Amino acid sequence: MKEDTTYGLSPGQLARLLVIGVEGMQDQNNPGSSRPPEEILQDMLSGKLPVDPAVPDSLPEVLNWPSDQVLAAASHTMSDLLLNSTTDLTVFKTLKDYAKELARRGGPETKRAAATVIYYAAIASALVFHNERITQHSYGKLYESY
Repeated sequence: MKEDTTYGLSPGQLARLLVIGVEGMQDQNNPGSSRPPEEILQDMLSGKLPVDPAVPDSLPEVLNWPSDQVLAAASHTMSDLLLNSTTDLTVFKTLKDYAKELARRGGPETKRAAATVIYYAAIASALVFHNERITQHSYGKLYESY
């Protein structure tokens, strides 16, 4: 991996980008919402990957049945998974795909934006911790998006 893919940022600095990425967002679908975007992102990051088919937005419904690595990871918060160098690459791919699907589903703008932040965080984590690119986006496109 080229050193310039993360521009020398540490995992902690990349994590800070998660919060910065949603600062200033406005909930266009619910302008009167009193919940700031960073709280919505924090809620999502402190949640766990839903692997129960009875739960709306669960992984099996969205992405087919998850692998053993993903099932094992379901006991950890999304934040813990994204910031842990030992998280399996399959889990990062699943987080990316799950967040992408949540962002596509619609709903409040702040929830879609938070899902998009998690999508890019999973891509960044795979690059930083596994030296693997889990997206077809070019490095230039990723740079623009970050």
